[in-house]
Amino acid sequence: MAIASRKIGYDEVEHRDLSFGMSPETVPRHWFNNDPWITHCMNAILAAVPDGERWVMQAMSKQLDNLHDPSVRKAAINFIRQERTHAREHDAMNAAMVAHGIPMDRVEAVFKAVRKTLQRHLGDVTQCAMAATFEHFTAVISQVMLDHPELWDDTSPEVSAMLYWHFVEETEHKSVSFDVFQEVSGGGVRAYAIRMATLVLGTAVFMPVVNGNWLYFLWKDRQLTNIPSALRAVKTLFFAPGIFRRAFLIDVLPFLSPRFHPWDADNRDVIHAWKRAYEKTGDTQQAYQAFRQWHAEFGSGAPAEREVAA
Repeated sequence: MAIASRKIGYDEVEHRDLSFGMSPETVPRHWFNNDPWITHCMNAILAAVPDGERWVMQAMSKQLDNLHDPSVRKAAINFIRQERTHAREHDAMNAAMVAHGIPMDRVEAVFKAVRKTLQRHLGDVTQCAMAATFEHFTAVISQVMLDHPELWDDTSPEVSAMLYWHFVEETEHKSVSFDVFQEVSGGGVRAYAIRMATLVLGTAVFMPVVNGNWLYFLWKDRQLTNIPSALRAVKTLFFAPGIFRRAFLIDVLPFLSPRFHPWDADNRDVIHAWKRAYEKTGDTQQAYQAFRQWHAEFGSGAPAEREVAA
């Protein structure tokens, strides 16, 4: 069963059926700050998002009848609805990149083949653990992006609005797949062993795929020898702010603990400014700008102070 003191995030999970109209006109070829290397690094991750979201949805849907905790079941249903919308909107973003000549569709086809192979060989509970592992990764990336919105200063407003909506919702539901897995697996030593096995498997299978995709996109875009862009990417990913370095510190290391829970890192305050602005305006671009303003004024404060400010 989910640990009662950690059910703090369930009331955050809200489905918003939004459509952003992603197209080649609103998604530039180098959409992340007009920089090829960092854009294609993100593309290498995002290429797998639509099919990955659908895999997670399937894993959760199979477990709904096995959930006896009503709060977990309700959160799981809203989580599935959120993921369905995420998959649809990232389909559109990926299609925009294909129109720019970036073969996101070929890379997604490879991911689908890997996913189908894993589905044939992994049981339902193990796939549930894999979903929890993937969702932890996306929540961590979202946390880093929410903590560093300055990275997006030169990104088109349409892309920023869509991705920050996604970062907010990934944060809202970051404990759901983990708690579903804990409930259906029974917890304990066996659940921990399965979770560690999926961490090893996911890292071994998907990290080489992501890195290979990154190089493939750069090659197709004739940007492999763009040294200034490569140096900026190394700085952003590993040094300042160090997206991958920070993700490792708040992703892999805490996840290794048998006592780990996603809400051990309680960052609900960071998303509340976005959520309150969206509730008032119904406009994701205004919500993104409200979040940026809040972050500029209060983002460096202590969590309790930030929550009051939000």
